[in-house]
Amino acid sequence: MLIFTKTGQYIFLLLLSVQVLAQKQSKLNIELFRVLQTVADQAYDTTYLPILIKGDLSSIQSFVEANKGTYKYGVKNIASAELSLSGIRSLLQQPFLQRMEYRDAPAMNLSYDEDSVMLQNNKVLDVHAGGAGLPYPFKGEGVMVGIIDDGFEYKHPDFLNNDLGSRIKNLWDQTSTNPNYFESFYGYGASWTNSEIDSFKCTQAPNSHGSHVMGTAAGNARASGKYIGIAPLADLAAVRISTGSSFLAGFVDAVHYLFEKADINGQPCSINSSVGAYTSGHDGLDLYSQLIDLMLDEKSGRALSQAAGNARTYDFHYQASLQNTISKLWFQRHTVRLKTHFKIYADTSNFNQVNFSLQCMDPSTLQPVAQTAIFNILQNFTFNGSVAQLSQVLWYDALGFPVELEIYADQYEDSYEIYVSINSFSDVGPWQLTTTGTGTFDIWSNESTTGTSNILKNIPVPDYKNPDNEQTIVGFWTCSDKVFTVASYQNRDFMVNYKHDTVALYTNAYPKLGISFFSSLGPSRKGLQKPDITAPGGQVMSASTISYMRDTNNTYLDEDGWHISNRGTSMAAPMVAGAVALYLECKPYADYADIKNALNNSAAYDNFVLQQVFSIPNIHWGYGKLDVYELVKSCIIYGCTDTTALNYSPFATVLDSNACLYQYTASSNLIDEAFKVYPNPFNKSILLEYNYSKLSTNLNANTEVCIYNTLGQLLLRRPIDKAEYSMRIPLDKYPKGSYWLIVKTAQQILCRKALLKH
Repeated sequence: MLIFTKTGQYIFLLLLSVQVLAQKQSKLNIELFRVLQTVADQAYDTTYLPILIKGDLSSIQSFVEANKGTYKYGVKNIASAELSLSGIRSLLQQPFLQRMEYRDAPAMNLSYDEDSVMLQNNKVLDVHAGGAGLPYPFKGEGVMVGIIDDGFEYKHPDFLNNDLGSRIKNLWDQTSTNPNYFESFYGYGASWTNSEIDSFKCTQAPNSHGSHVMGTAAGNARASGKYIGIAPLADLAAVRISTGSSFLAGFVDAVHYLFEKADINGQPCSINSSVGAYTSGHDGLDLYSQLIDLMLDEKSGRALSQAAGNARTYDFHYQASLQNTISKLWFQRHTVRLKTHFKIYADTSNFNQVNFSLQCMDPSTLQPVAQTAIFNILQNFTFNGSVAQLSQVLWYDALGFPVELEIYADQYEDSYEIYVSINSFSDVGPWQLTTTGTGTFDIWSNESTTGTSNILKNIPVPDYKNPDNEQTIVGFWTCSDKVFTVASYQNRDFMVNYKHDTVALYTNAYPKLGISFFSSLGPSRKGLQKPDITAPGGQVMSASTISYMRDTNNTYLDEDGWHISNRGTSMAAPMVAGAVALYLECKPYADYADIKNALNNSAAYDNFVLQQVFSIPNIHWGYGKLDVYELVKSCIIYGCTDTTALNYSPFATVLDSNACLYQYTASSNLIDEAFKVYPNPFNKSILLEYNYSKLSTNLNANTEVCIYNTLGQLLLRRPIDKAEYSMRIPLDKYPKGSYWLIVKTAQQILCRKALLKH
């Protein structure tokens, strides 16, 4: 029997039977399971949801279309579709289904409430000028920068070419109901091409946040000659995202849309996201993250930069590490939803030996006045391919309303997601989660960030552990190792506004060039290094909407009337997206792994980066500060980029005219008889021998021997001395591998031999 005590009243309930059964992973997540439970049966045929489906794509497409749904696209084994609840219920019975998800995650713009400063801090000036040893300027030409955000001022001069045509090649407004430009491929919103934008047919409503982000990544400073973005010659494409219940599905559709448009244009694509959701298990295991990973894996020349989040000041993360110990945590009733609710996330191997229970606490005595049974995930929950559910009425309050406990458990991949909800009409007091046993789990809970109950701090009960601000980055794909997660540091302290007043922008105790007070901390729940890198996001000047133009009431409008100050990791992420566009201009075949490695290795660090943790990478800064110059310089590979040359290198990024070899007229007997190389394969050096009598008519003052690697890069060049019959060529400093030896004059190739160093 279970005994609940509340104001002296005893109610007896049946004890849950203890079961240990073979567990079968859930085929749907908790939110989708609850929707299927709560919607009336008669509405099943008319209620459609955007879902992701994992399984055999051809079978998924056939099923969705046969059930009057919309199949949008699929990558490898995950599809984006829209299906009625009736279809979803039928899909659960299909053998090809591995998993489907619908998640209602609150989307947030990741701004917290240029410019020459920004360019200096990111070391962009030399890159734009082609100085300091770079072969030419890099400004993003030939690359598409994609922006996913809340709306864009497409009429802003910084987004126009010199002929006043729009730089935006494609624009999709997921929230638009304009029937004339209905986005038929994805089945919602409206989209416009470049020519339609130039013809004033676009009806997308601009917003300041998205405009600021776009300007930071790729504005060209046409408005006033100020505040140029990182990639000012890049082409632009944009998606105004839906931030409602379909945010997650809309986001993956937006990523797909931008990559597809870039593919059509034959361009590499660097996407920026400065929107996100703090919910999820922060592990990248959800289908939304998996589908984005598949799109990034699908081909090279694709990248996604994501703002890390602005939750540094929120202590809403809790991690318990139990070793036959006890841990306690208090939750406050949600002030709007009128219930106490939160989620637990854990690896299956780390939670099977954890026991948990809930107590209704008296805050004055710090004693429980009611408590549940002690639960164990293996003993009390059976998945059998679906979400495991437990529901009980605990007692009835003084007005006769039930206090009801609901627990939903989802097992997928190697992890658990457990949703606990205590519904009560009256505020019966804070609830305590008590865990015992051995294992580790995480909770993220806060009304402002996750929409769930606040975790209380400094409760003076034994075994109480406070929440912290670590691992407070936004969730989902932000926690993928294929996505570049960007933190923020302070960019500027002052600005002069449109009224010519000097406005202070600094934050006390957070100096310029130091970490921003809002910048979220990593790592992911799986321990993956996050953030990856940090860029200036504390007070950045960039494009505003035209509605703000010359608005003297806006304190943060720049004196030029076209640009505005904003702050957040929202402002830092597009700097990385713009920098990635410059890297892709140099190296369009680079994949996300190549770019990530280059970002990490080129990052700068100083005393600020080492202030919180004296090592890199760390959970505050990642690998350090974005250094655009070092990033671009790292992509320079000199070699032969001429496809007509004998030694054309698809890996070379910059042409070295001396590296290209062409089919000159040459006698084959000269190649065979006049030159010998010993030894080959070689270890440290080679000996080149040549017959002077056969070469006397060909050798001249310009005859030379050259050694190239397989990329066509010239490693060594030496003149041939007519008075000698051989020359020793040291190659000990070069790595093992294949090389070319070429003897040539200005008019012809005399010898071409393959070498192998072992």
